[in-house]
Amino acid sequence: MKPDRSFWRPATAVLALLIALAPSAATARAAKPKAKSKTPALTLPTPTVWELKNGLKVAYVGLHDAPVVTVQVWYHAGSKDEPAGHHGSAHMFEHMMFRGTAHVRPQDHAKLLNQLGGVVNATTDADFTYFYNLLPAAYLDFAVKLEAERMRNLLFRPKMIDTEREVVKEELRTALNNPIQAGLRTFFATEFSTHPYGWLPGGNIQDLDNTTPADLQKFYNTYYQPNNAMLVVVGDVSEDDVRAVADRYFGVIPAAAEPPRPAAKKAEPAQTKMRRVTAEPSRLGIVLAGYHTPAATSPDIYALQVLAMILGQGDSSRLHRRLVREEKMALQAGSNLLVREDPGLFLLLGVFLDPSHTAKVESLLGDEVAKVQKHGVTAKELSKAKKQLLSTFAFGTESVQGMAKEIGTSWVLTGDPSTYLSSSLQKIRAVTAADIKRVAQTYLKKENLTVVIIPVQGAAKTPTEGAK
Repeated sequence: MKPDRSFWRPATAVLALLIALAPSAATARAAKPKAKSKTPALTLPTPTVWELKNGLKVAYVGLHDAPVVTVQVWYHAGSKDEPAGHHGSAHMFEHMMFRGTAHVRPQDHAKLLNQLGGVVNATTDADFTYFYNLLPAAYLDFAVKLEAERMRNLLFRPKMIDTEREVVKEELRTALNNPIQAGLRTFFATEFSTHPYGWLPGGNIQDLDNTTPADLQKFYNTYYQPNNAMLVVVGDVSEDDVRAVADRYFGVIPAAAEPPRPAAKKAEPAQTKMRRVTAEPSRLGIVLAGYHTPAATSPDIYALQVLAMILGQGDSSRLHRRLVREEKMALQAGSNLLVREDPGLFLLLGVFLDPSHTAKVESLLGDEVAKVQKHGVTAKELSKAKKQLLSTFAFGTESVQGMAKEIGTSWVLTGDPSTYLSSSLQKIRAVTAADIKRVAQTYLKKENLTVVIIPVQGAAKTPTEGAK
């Protein structure tokens, strides 16, 4: 699996949390500054954004270093938008959208673009589903035509649906057979008692079995509409060409009713008591701790990102130094901020092999949080973390694919695909040591903490506290 250098890191799987530690370390090594260097003056092109009469948003950035273009379509429809009893519906569409439309045979979307030297794929998240095509710039028209075709002309054939349902179920079985991924499911179900972030995009087998073609058709007709989507085009093409193809293929699709937002009626209540749950054992022991944090639009997000970098991203971070190098209690330790459209999570992670280290790993994670709350961070740590974040941002946007992904993610999470990226750079630079200490005291409180222990096989089971 390739490391995700996305600025937002909208991860929803424990493997992404584990991998998130590695790219951060790699980024830190690659971007190590000279001792007296200033914060790098990173700037980004501002996307040109417009809206068609049917409500489709379009974002364009011209990057002309290579004759390639990415065409991405982002749907504001993720697992949190699924109706009760139909978890996994959003994930189904990640597969079904490649399985044939009124004018394109099954698998031909990918096959035809692959033959042109292109690459296609899709991702389902809690907040969105997006489809991307990376191909020679000369074929912009063809890629946009294919995306517009499957926006509204998907065929709902029972045999195809049954086949893709089994594929999704097999992916889910594989995940459930992994104690670490199963433990992550336990974590989110414990962390979120009300909000649909409590389930992961993979869904569950019973709901997948109970979801009919008519249920899927309803979800498609509700969310796969132009007024719930954004077309993002980045690469060696002109704005005039993008405007022309967007109008030609997407402009003829009528707007639909505004889609419902189930999560709006299921706001997560404030957590008032620490929760601790023990999951099924694994060959690796893991302490996974999480604190509720505000949504992506909160001004505190930037200080929390810097705090996550200082605490636990890279070999020189506080958690790695303390738990791995000094105390030798863990194989890996780190932290990550999951930024989401609705309130997200600040995560701490400790991975170990010795069953006797369980309690100590949990204690050390909490102790490092307490140190920040009491003493704050140093000017050197703050400066280094900002540079690491900005370099991560630079890596994430150095390709047409990465730039488009940041634009699409920013649109879903904040509603602002144009100026938000550039303003984020300034807000990261503006974070102070006082901001770090304040957000640590505000959000990383014991009563706001959920801990899931994945014990080493053969270890005694610890008590469960405060779980729903």
